[in-house]
Amino acid sequence: MSKLQRVENRVGEDVFGLTLPSGLRVTLVPKRGFSKTFGVFATNFGSADNGFVDPRSGERMTVPDGVAHFLEHKLFEDEQGDVSDRFSELGASCNASTSFTITSYIFSATRNVEACVDLLLQFVQNPHFTEELVRKEQGIIGQEIRMYDDDPSWRIFFNLLGALYRSHPVRISIAGTEQSIARVDPEVLHTCYRAFYRPANMAFTLVGRFDAEEIAERIARDQAGREDLPPGQASRVPVDDGPIRESEACQEMDVALPKLLIGYKDRIQPGDGIDLARRDLLSGIALDLMFGRSSEAHERLYAEGLIDDSFSADYTADIDFGFAMVGGDTEQPEQLEQRLLAEVERFLEAGCPTSDFERVRNKFQGKFVGMFDSLEATAHAFSGGVFRGVQPFDLLEILEGLEPEQVGERARAMLCDSLRARSLVLPRSGAPSNTPSNGAP
Repeated sequence: MSKLQRVENRVGEDVFGLTLPSGLRVTLVPKRGFSKTFGVFATNFGSADNGFVDPRSGERMTVPDGVAHFLEHKLFEDEQGDVSDRFSELGASCNASTSFTITSYIFSATRNVEACVDLLLQFVQNPHFTEELVRKEQGIIGQEIRMYDDDPSWRIFFNLLGALYRSHPVRISIAGTEQSIARVDPEVLHTCYRAFYRPANMAFTLVGRFDAEEIAERIARDQAGREDLPPGQASRVPVDDGPIRESEACQEMDVALPKLLIGYKDRIQPGDGIDLARRDLLSGIALDLMFGRSSEAHERLYAEGLIDDSFSADYTADIDFGFAMVGGDTEQPEQLEQRLLAEVERFLEAGCPTSDFERVRNKFQGKFVGMFDSLEATAHAFSGGVFRGVQPFDLLEILEGLEPEQVGERARAMLCDSLRARSLVLPRSGAPSNTPSNGAP
């Protein structure tokens, strides 16, 4: 087994890294004084990976929307039954999540940590797909999709992405559609599993109360039998999305107040994980300066009753997509939109004030240091960073090197009028609603 390498950092955390011969990257963060342990076994595979080049064959593949989420569900059921029951017997809880780019399998435990690690490694790496189980899961996920379709917050989000994006799969609901999951079969699941659930495309992260050397040995023993798997990653087929699809998406639903989201489709430049992390931080600082809870705009809008606690401004990105969005519940969506756009214009013209920049940067630095008090946040930060080639500690160094002028430049690049759209969910009036189909054309 390769030797555990200590990750030097200024935060004073004990962090150890290890890349095994199979290609699996392991991060261990033992925490003194904590009683709980949180584990994440993740693969660099999400809902946006519906078109990819298979690393084994070199063949270009296209699979139904929602396969990554479908796989997440199916791995919890094997020949012994529901894996969740075995975690419960160990006094632990387990869960999983699928994002646009990553699928994560997690457990939380205060005892039997070693057994939980073994079980997490075992069930994620030993798929069991049958025609009968796939048909059963299609019904379960179909109910989940219908539930999402009735969720106003989910609908306004994906309606906006459907307006911003013409062809990029980020516009499609993570669970897919009832039509797309009907095309999923064991062969499709095995194809995606073999392409993405490979040690070199995965990361194992453990944070909490455990002995790092002992855990590293257990993981190495598990991986020893998997060394014959070829290294490499399935590569996502790039999508040149072009202009936005439409400037507005509107849907009527059973809501008490209208919902408004204004979105901006970011123009992505080639770069690596550090470039992405810098763009992410600059975008977050710009939005916080404009619309954060300590901003003048937020205070005015709240005092005037145009926004409530549902209001937020966020930036989401990966290597080949990015978008900013701002909004929330409001009784006056048209007036709120005008005010938000006016604030964007004011910020772009005035630039980033140095004093405000320092305040918000200090806030981001404080949030970064405070993250290590949360086992879950720490584990997900290290896990996601592996796939981008970025250590969480790199973020602190990037933050320290930022300048106010860079925030202004990032805001001007991100908040382009020609790449703006709005999404509305309005109270149902009795007339037939304009219901988009998961943002699809």
